[in-house]
Amino acid sequence: MEQEKQQMTLAQRLRKSWVDLRQTNVRAQAHYTVFRTTQHIKNKNGLVKQYQQRFIAGWEKWLGVGAGMTGLLMLLNPDGLWRWQFVLVLIGVLIAPLLADLWHSLKKVFTEYPGKQLIGQVITLEQAIVEGTGSIRLDNLEWQLAGVDCPAGTQVKIIAINDRTLYITPLNPTA
Repeated sequence: MEQEKQQMTLAQRLRKSWVDLRQTNVRAQAHYTVFRTTQHIKNKNGLVKQYQQRFIAGWEKWLGVGAGMTGLLMLLNPDGLWRWQFVLVLIGVLIAPLLADLWHSLKKVFTEYPGKQLIGQVITLEQAIVEGTGSIRLDNLEWQLAGVDCPAGTQVKIIAINDRTLYITPLNPTA
């Protein structure tokens, strides 16, 4: 079978592909694709629904942002853009929620780090901490521990994170 494919010329392969395509029901596949896409858009958690909710919840803020962006553009080129003020405000109002989402996504990428949710949690040590170091498995990740020596079974609080190291302090320090 594979030798037959290799021996076919480009024209023969194109003809065979065209015949295969004509035999399938392209129209039905196109309808299904459109249906699936529109159902995804209509979904209550779809992107369009999220945009609508965000836009309606803060339309005054988006109007201000759109007017501000138009004002900045007018400041840079007052002679050329004065006819387009209304259109620029409208475009700015429609684009502002998308820019805000982009800003929040970028901010989240650069400010969150693995294990941030662990700070402040109380955990029970599975292994003893010896000479200030140990290890534990949390959230399917292996973490190094740093802190005062503690026996296994001690409850400790996570106070800081640096790379893959959790800094801990015992809840009930032993004397």
